[in-house]
Amino acid sequence: MEIRIIPLDKAVDERAHWLVRLRWIAGAAVILFGLVAALALPEMRVVPVIGVGLAILAYNVLIHVGLPHLGPKRSLHLQILLDWLALAVLCHITGGLDSPFLPFFIFHVILAGMLVSRRACLRHGLIAIVIISGMAMLEYAGFYPPIQLPGFLPSPRYDNLHYILLFLGSFSILILLTVYLSTTVIQHLRKGEEKLMQLQDHLSDAYDGLRRADESKTRFVRIVSHEIRSPLAATQSMLRVILDGLAGEASAKVVDLIRRSSCRLNELLGLINELLDLIRGGQPVAEEEKQDIPLEAVIRKVTGDLGAHAAHKEVRLEIQLDSQDAIFRGDSQDLERIVVNLVSNAITYTPEFGVVKVTGRLEPDHFYRLEVADTGIGIPPDERPRIFEEFYRASNAKSEKKEGTGLGLAIVKVTVEKYGGRIEVASELGKGTCFTVRLPVISLAS
Repeated sequence: MEIRIIPLDKAVDERAHWLVRLRWIAGAAVILFGLVAALALPEMRVVPVIGVGLAILAYNVLIHVGLPHLGPKRSLHLQILLDWLALAVLCHITGGLDSPFLPFFIFHVILAGMLVSRRACLRHGLIAIVIISGMAMLEYAGFYPPIQLPGFLPSPRYDNLHYILLFLGSFSILILLTVYLSTTVIQHLRKGEEKLMQLQDHLSDAYDGLRRADESKTRFVRIVSHEIRSPLAATQSMLRVILDGLAGEASAKVVDLIRRSSCRLNELLGLINELLDLIRGGQPVAEEEKQDIPLEAVIRKVTGDLGAHAAHKEVRLEIQLDSQDAIFRGDSQDLERIVVNLVSNAITYTPEFGVVKVTGRLEPDHFYRLEVADTGIGIPPDERPRIFEEFYRASNAKSEKKEGTGLGLAIVKVTVEKYGGRIEVASELGKGTCFTVRLPVISLAS
C-alpha cells in the first residue's frame, strides 16, 4: 500500500495557535521570576526582567489579534524570531553567557522542530546562533556589558576571546545537533501518524463498502423473500384445497405427490421466514418502538408453547427462573425469537427421555443470564466456532436427518448483539450443549 505524505500546512494553523497559548505561560513565568528574584535578591535589577515578560505578553497579544491576517505559516516564523530576540535580551540582563535562561534556546529549537519543517527549523537554528554570537561579541567588546546576577562572581570568560569562541562553537554545534535530532524524531512521528491516518481512511472506506454491501444484501433478501413468499403461500393454499378434497376427487398417487409438494413448500416458507427473521434481528429498534417487557413472562410463554413439542419427543422440559422483576427494554418479538430458537433447537437435538433445562437469573451488573442446557448430541469441538454462521449446521446434526436451515443460531446471535448482549456456548460431544445469553436489563419492576 502506497503511503501518500500529508502536507505539513494541514496542521500549521493549529500549531500557530498552540504556540500563542504556550507563550501566555512563558510571559507570566518570566514576570513571576522577576517578582521572586526581587524578594530573594534585593540587589538585582528586576525591572528589566519584568519588562521582558511584559513585552512577551504584549507582542503575543498583537500576534493573537493579527493571526488571521498574517496567516498561520508566516505567524509561526514571526513568533519564533520574536522569541529568539526576547530570549537574547533576557539572557543579556541575567548574566550574558552565564544566564540561567541560555538553555531555553535549546528548548526553543526543539519547539521549532515540532512546529515547522526541517529546513525552516535549520534556518531558525542558524538565526539563534547568529543572535547568541552577536550578543556575546557585543558584550565582549564592551558595547553592552552583561549584567551580572548579584551574589555571583564576574565571569572571567569575557577576558578571554578564545574561550568565548570555543563556547560559541560548542553551543552552535549543540543547537545544530538539536535541530537534526528533534526534526528526525518529529519526522518519524509524523510519518507514523500519516500512515495511521492512511490506514484509518482505508479501514473507513472498507467499512463503508461492507456496510453498503450488507445493506444491498439485506434489501435484496427482503424484496426477494416478500416476492417469493406471497406466491408460495397462495400455492400452498391451493394445494390444501386439493388435499382437503374441495377441488374434487383425486387419485391416491396425485394426493401423495401433492402432499410431498406441500411439505417442500412448507420447508421453503420456513426458510423465507427465517431469512426475514435474520434481517429483522440485525435491524436496530427505534427508541419509540421499544417496550418494557417482563423477561420471565416471555420465557414462560415461549417454553409453554414448546411444551407440546417436548412432550411429543418425550423430553423433559425444566424451567427455573429466579428473577420475576427483570424488565427488558426492546422488541418482544426479538426476545421471543431468541428463546424460541434456543429452546426448540435443544428439544430437536435431544433424544427421547432426555432433559432440556431453561434457567434464568438477574446478575449484579444488571444483565439477565439465560441458560438453555440439554442432554443432546452435542457439538464437535472443531465445528463449535462456526455454529453461529448463517446456513451452517454441524456434521452430527446433519447426520440426524433433522429438518433445519442453519439460520436459527445466526438469528439469535445478531439479535442478542443488537441489544449489547453476548451469547456463549459450552458443549461436550454426545453429552449435551449449554447456550448462555446475557441481555442488559434497562430497569427493574417495582
